[in-house]
Amino acid sequence: MTDHATTSTSRTLPPPAPTLTERLRAIPHRVRVVIALAIVYLIWGSTFLANGVAVTSIPPFLMLAVRFLLAGSILYAIATWRARRRVTHRPPTWRQWRHAFVTGATLLVGGTGLVTAGQVHLGSGMAALLCSTVPLWLAVVARVRFGDRLRARSWVGLAVGLVGVGTLVDPSGGQLVPMLVVLLGALSWAVGSLRSRTADVHTAPLVASAMEMLGAGVGFLLVGLLLGEPARLDVAAIDRVSVVALAYLITAGSIVAFTAYRWLLNNVATVLVGSHGYVNPVVAVGLGWAFAGELVTSRTLLGGGIVLIAVVLMVTSRPEQPVPAQATSGGDVFAGERRWRIGTVHVDWRTLGGRSERPREGRRPAEVTPS
Repeated sequence: MTDHATTSTSRTLPPPAPTLTERLRAIPHRVRVVIALAIVYLIWGSTFLANGVAVTSIPPFLMLAVRFLLAGSILYAIATWRARRRVTHRPPTWRQWRHAFVTGATLLVGGTGLVTAGQVHLGSGMAALLCSTVPLWLAVVARVRFGDRLRARSWVGLAVGLVGVGTLVDPSGGQLVPMLVVLLGALSWAVGSLRSRTADVHTAPLVASAMEMLGAGVGFLLVGLLLGEPARLDVAAIDRVSVVALAYLITAGSIVAFTAYRWLLNNVATVLVGSHGYVNPVVAVGLGWAFAGELVTSRTLLGGGIVLIAVVLMVTSRPEQPVPAQATSGGDVFAGERRWRIGTVHVDWRTLGGRSERPREGRRPAEVTPS
């Protein structure tokens, strides 16, 4: 009996099953890059359609209040749980909460809110094309506010983008006001992104992003109350499709794709990450045409194509500048203590997504520490 017990305990125990993190790290880097890019392209490209579906039976600002309060709460719980494992973790201060509320108001209420409000009377594909002008606005605001120097290709991109927007915006088409509202939302998103990128707030990035979502949720609720949306809300009339679209925006749009984008910022070349700026609108136009029956006119194709060429010129002319997440993503990738620093780098395109960047001679190297 004793010999049998001794023999049993002396047997080699099987190794523990690998954790989910270990399994993910075992996936080849290029495969992870392709998966993350596919998530960002498809999910963020589809958020315009989801926005349009959600506001069919839910007032836009109340819908966004629910989205950001729930998404922010989930992300804040996850982020604080991760941050507590660090010895240096400290809970956010009132100053950090105040900054999060102000940035959330500019970036999310002003950006996402105006884009969504415009979508009440505008197709998802057109909204996506107009919203893709964020890199153009970003360059203009950085030039005016911070005196950033623009390369010749950037100036060409701005000129081409202006022509594209002029082609898209048809004053006689009956949609001038919602188009201008979406463009104003793209401008507000660019301003909020620059404010977040330059702010000196020492908070863990995911915690800061979640705080901004919560601040935006409160802001959306206040705007909805001021506009009298509760009086127009008919709970019994909310259809199942709108609820599914809202749940999709909370989980996939604000958490899954946002997390994938942050991972890409930390693991691949900046220009490759910025490619979502001209891929997502194409996805949005295709989904709007296929599932919402949105009309794609020759004017839309021409103007949209010109705008996307301008975005390509802007992104590739400023490889050291990360492109912010799109306005319907619901997240601020520049939040927190670890942000992109301005510098000049050279991108080696011989590797897919591999960070093979080196400083150009005579220039200050870029500090790449987003999260």
